[in-house]
Amino acid sequence: MCGIGAFQLAVGDGNPRRLAQALLRELVVRGSHASGCAWHDDSTGQTYIQKRDIAGPALAKQLDSEIGRTCIVHTRYATQGHPSNNLNNHPLDVRGIVGVHNGHINNDDELIAKCGDYKRQGIVDSEAAFAYIMHGQKKQGGLLERLSHIRGGAALMWLNTNGKSKYLHIARLSTSPLVLGKSTKGSIVLASTRHILERACKEGGITLASVTELAEGTYIRFKDGQVDQMGDIPMPPKPATRWTEYEWNRNVTSATPKVGSGSYSDGKYLTQMELFLQETNHPSQTEIVPEFDDEDNYNDLLLDLNDAELEAWLKAEGDR
Repeated sequence: MCGIGAFQLAVGDGNPRRLAQALLRELVVRGSHASGCAWHDDSTGQTYIQKRDIAGPALAKQLDSEIGRTCIVHTRYATQGHPSNNLNNHPLDVRGIVGVHNGHINNDDELIAKCGDYKRQGIVDSEAAFAYIMHGQKKQGGLLERLSHIRGGAALMWLNTNGKSKYLHIARLSTSPLVLGKSTKGSIVLASTRHILERACKEGGITLASVTELAEGTYIRFKDGQVDQMGDIPMPPKPATRWTEYEWNRNVTSATPKVGSGSYSDGKYLTQMELFLQETNHPSQTEIVPEFDDEDNYNDLLLDLNDAELEAWLKAEGDR
C-alpha cells in the first residue's frame, strides 16, 4: 500500500507548494518509508523530482519553495527495493516519463524484457510499468493496449518530460483506489482516497465542487485542468465466482447493485466515461478516445515527437 496524489491547478487557484505539502502530510498514512514529488516548472517547462527515504511530513518541510502547478506526489510503503536506494523511491524517471504507482505489478520482469534497450535502474516492480508505457512495443499497439498488459493492482500517474505539451496522465487498472476532485475554479486534484483528498484540499486552500471515484479500467489525460483525452483500458476477465445458495441470496438478490462499466443516470445508460464527464461537469466536447494508435500516442499523447525524433532523443539520452 502506497499513497499517490496529483494536481493541475488553474491560475489563481491555491498555492502549488502548499497543496503538495498537504498531500504529503495526508498520504503518509498509506506509507512512510519514503516520499517524493515531481512537477512541471511553469516558466521553463522542465520537469523536476524531489524525493528521499523520509516520511511525507518531513519532506513537506524540505520541499522546494517554488513548484509548478502540475505535480504528482507519492508516499511509499516499501515492499520491494530498499528505500535507502533512492532509485527505488517514487517518482520514478524512466527516460521520457516520470511516474508514481500504488499497488503491485505481477509481471514486472516480463514487461522489462519487452522494453528494448531500456536498463532497469532500481528493483521496484513499479519501474517496469512506466518503462513499458514509455518504451514497450510501440509498434504493437497504442497506450491503452500497453496499459492492459500490466498485471496486478495498479493506480498510475505520470508526467511526460520531453514533449512540448505538459500533460498529467492517470490510469486506474484494478483494485488500487483513486479519487478525483474538481475545484470551483477549474483545478483538478487526485488522491488515493476521498478522505485524504478532502483533507488535503482543505489544508491546501482548494474548494472542491465535485469528487468522483474513478472506475477500474479508466485512463485520462489532463491539460490545463481539463480532460483532454480519455479511454477505457481493456481489462482481463475476472475469475468466475461460485456461490452457495445462501451467498447468492445475500450478495445478489438483496444487495444494492454495483456499478460496472456504466451507470444508470437520468433515465439513460451511460458509459463510465460519459458518466465521469457528467459528474465532474467537464465540457461535453471532450474527446472520448476508444483506443490510441501509435501516431496519436507518440506524436500527441506522450511526447509530441515523431518516431524519428523519439529514437534520436532516446539514443542521446543513452549516450550520456
